[in-house]
Amino acid sequence: MIDEDLRMARQRARRWEGLSERHAAVTALTRETRHELDAVEVWDQEQVAVAEAKLGAYLTVLAAVERDLAEVGPARELYEELLAREERRLAVSADPRGAELLEIGRLLAELDVELPARERARTAGLAVLSGQGTVDEFARQVEALGMMADGGVQGMGGVREVVEQLEDRCRELERLRDGLRARREEVLLG
Repeated sequence: MIDEDLRMARQRARRWEGLSERHAAVTALTRETRHELDAVEVWDQEQVAVAEAKLGAYLTVLAAVERDLAEVGPARELYEELLAREERRLAVSADPRGAELLEIGRLLAELDVELPARERARTAGLAVLSGQGTVDEFARQVEALGMMADGGVQGMGGVREVVEQLEDRCRELERLRDGLRARREEVLLG
């Protein structure tokens, strides 16, 4: 029974994700169109009419997407809850998938700590590069990651280099996290 519930919840969650992406895109288009409308000269009635029609169309689409999202409801949360329930069941059973799920969970927990720490350090470095942050704060963030044993960042070139390393590592960790989540889902849907 839970397998069928999981499959149905997965379909609803995928629908919610698609609708959510569409909502974000239409919201951005609506915002752009409002800015365009604000920039149109009042005396140019033809351009005002075109911009208003465009805005009206986007608002209609946005309302439809919002209705669809409301219909789908908290699909993602329900799906995650069903996955967690199945994961708990497998973890205490003799099923070999339980051991794999425990390992995936351990790795995801490690990523949940490492990725935000690296993102904070990257943000501190970007703040230094934009003149909004201090090198000392950036160095503390980087040292906390164990990246710099010598305790210092030399000049803006050094900051930029470390920020690039952090960005690369963050992308790598995000790919790893996404892969682990996909594998977890694959194991659970077995």
